[in-house]
Amino acid sequence: MIVSVCPAATSKAPPDRFWAVLTDVDRLGEWVDGRVVSASPPGAARPGQVIDMVTQELGREWPVRIEVGEMDPRRRWIDFLVRLPFGIENREHLTLTETPEGGTLVRFN
Repeated sequence: MIVSVCPAATSKAPPDRFWAVLTDVDRLGEWVDGRVVSASPPGAARPGQVIDMVTQELGREWPVRIEVGEMDPRRRWIDFLVRLPFGIENREHLTLTETPEGGTLVRFN
């Protein structure tokens, strides 16, 4: 079964602040509810990178794998393939758009 949703939210923080967290693998846990175990290759997020994480729920740790797809730092968008337990896959196209007030509109497509 395929489910498609497009959540969005706004923040007063500028887009560059979001981008810094999304592309710094060591800080990715601030964005998602998880802890980074490894990144291959190490360093800032880039296409082809695989990030292994764990998240805690129901008294145990669950593996999560994030594969970084295409990205455009200038336009502030990035594609992730998130592999969760039980064969669940989330394909995320995340965009950051500056609002007229200098904040950010965050969209997950």
